[in-house]
Amino acid sequence: MRVNGAMLNPTQLVYQTTLERDSGTTTLGYRTVSAQSATYAGVPAWLLVETRFGDGIPASDSLYTTFLGLAPMHWSASQGPARLVTEFRGDTTFGGTTAPPGRRSIVAALPPGTIVNSAMLESVLRLLPLSIGWEDSTSILSVSVSGNSTLPAKLSVIGEDRVRVPAGEFDCWVVSVRADPARGMYWVTKTAPIVVRSAIDVPALGTAQLVSALTRIGR
Repeated sequence: MRVNGAMLNPTQLVYQTTLERDSGTTTLGYRTVSAQSATYAGVPAWLLVETRFGDGIPASDSLYTTFLGLAPMHWSASQGPARLVTEFRGDTTFGGTTAPPGRRSIVAALPPGTIVNSAMLESVLRLLPLSIGWEDSTSILSVSVSGNSTLPAKLSVIGEDRVRVPAGEFDCWVVSVRADPARGMYWVTKTAPIVVRSAIDVPALGTAQLVSALTRIGR
């Protein structure tokens, strides 16, 4: 899966997040996803940032990628007391995590095109040639305080939808991103592509889904 990062436009998107399950809907807070041009190690780059707030556990996630191919270069993230920092060199990532249980080093092979975090995935979805019947495959990096792995993932357009969110009403492609045991659904606008809604399975909570709905578009 290849993308042209030069086609990405600097954007700031604000979403309301909810947890939806059979017993009802719980409002969790907000998340902001931004893409801005930057430099890293003296070369042009994209800085993809996600912040979450309002749910009692503030989190931030910053990823520098190459400007043209959106290949990851440097990733740092925090969630409550947990911290992660990792560098990417060729097909290898190395770094570490710190959390109350202790510290852990990360050294892992990384297949080309691997998706590193949510901000990267949602930025990539803006650049893909989406249409009915389109599909592709990639891998997704999963990192936690207990370990890390690379999961195979399949992306496919499963339909079209006109969706209403707090920021307005949009004609969208509906994209399925499946990395067993979970799946995410993303509504990507057909013009000036952005993700306006997502619904991600939470296997630990049965049929629950984590839903993000766009509330505001910034530039």
